[in-house]
Amino acid sequence: MRSSFFEGKQELYQSAIRLALSLNQLAEGFALAERSRARAFLDLLGTHTALSKGRTEALAAEELRLRARMEAARAGAEPDDEGESGGDTGVAAAEREYAEFLKAVRAASGEQASLMSVEPVTLAEVQALLDEGTTLLEYLVTRGEIIVWVIDRTHAEVVRVPARRDTLVAEVRDFRRTIADLAPAAEVERRATALHQRLVTPLRSHVRGERVLIVPHDVLHYLPFAALRSPEGRWLVEDWRLSTVPSASVLKYLPSKRTGASGPAVALGNPELGPELTLRFAEREVQAVADALPGARVYVRSQATEHEAKALAPTASVLHFATHAVLDEKDPLASALLLVSGDGEDGRLEVRELFRMDLHARLVVLSACETGLGQLSRGDELVGMQRAFLYAGTPAVVTTLWKVDDRASFLLMRRFYDALASNGPGEALRQAQRASLAEEPHPFFWAAFGLAGDPR
Repeated sequence: MRSSFFEGKQELYQSAIRLALSLNQLAEGFALAERSRARAFLDLLGTHTALSKGRTEALAAEELRLRARMEAARAGAEPDDEGESGGDTGVAAAEREYAEFLKAVRAASGEQASLMSVEPVTLAEVQALLDEGTTLLEYLVTRGEIIVWVIDRTHAEVVRVPARRDTLVAEVRDFRRTIADLAPAAEVERRATALHQRLVTPLRSHVRGERVLIVPHDVLHYLPFAALRSPEGRWLVEDWRLSTVPSASVLKYLPSKRTGASGPAVALGNPELGPELTLRFAEREVQAVADALPGARVYVRSQATEHEAKALAPTASVLHFATHAVLDEKDPLASALLLVSGDGEDGRLEVRELFRMDLHARLVVLSACETGLGQLSRGDELVGMQRAFLYAGTPAVVTTLWKVDDRASFLLMRRFYDALASNGPGEALRQAQRASLAEEPHPFFWAAFGLAGDPR
């Protein structure tokens, strides 16, 4: 009910954005778009507790205490039958204390503050965070148009594309269905070209360079951008090096995560979850990780436990999971990677648990089913494993958008790790996907994988 209530309020943000753009206030419109994403993210989190890690746990506990005090003061300030209200002074004092507390949280951990209040970046801040040669595309899907901010270090402009949201939702769903059903290539390519024409062609002349960072919105979180196809017959992954972030505001937290752990890589695959969930090629996949990253520690079958994952994750330089995942759209924080239970763990490494972890891996790879999906709302910011792993400490996460083919996943991951030896994860994934599509052009076999976070 809470989520549904706030979804409707996103239209207020969108009206304000349109007003700002009509006054040629591009930066103000961008700030409002980022504010709406942050607001929607917090509203989806609701009143969940313990979204903190390490030294910020005490801050999270204090925030809950102060919020409870503020709510109690407001309840006591409600007018009585005569319309009198005697608690306003207490409300003001509680709100001042909470505001002062948030200042302290920002000083200690800006990222923790982003889980408590709206903390959006400005357009100028985003430009300063972008590398030379990188273009950021921030999409906003509204009822009657798609608004896109095209931003690089020195330029910023807005492109507005007329499009009905319900039509776009249908197009994305139909495109995903044709891929998942292994529809004939001609049908997939037709839909891929139509979506390219709507979402990419109007932006082409504004994009400088081939490094593109995408901030999806609404149904576009479900779209494999790499599999869009130009009228000239080129997949987008052939033209651009792609990565995504849940919001542009996440960019300000990535630089502090680039100092990776010095421990060995850790790869867990094919946990014993029953015959129906056996992943035949997952063991070969994690062995490919070990072949590419000397010293990597590999855990398969009964060894691939949730307890082991939690114990080894904080010191791992790379974390690789070749297992199943489950998506809980009603409670996104309950979405989980499935591992072996035991030693006090239930075998479900849930998103709410990931938020509490303290990671230092330079890369996390989730070679599992649908790990990139999360709760989708009208004014969403993706709540799922991407955001949780980014918050936990890694700057880059590879996830999937649909139930990937076991063998195809193994082959693509082997190519990915071979390329990772001399490239950043963004370029390594691009090379792996291009090699895979040369062998099997159908997007089902290579387009599910996407990089979220820092591509370097």
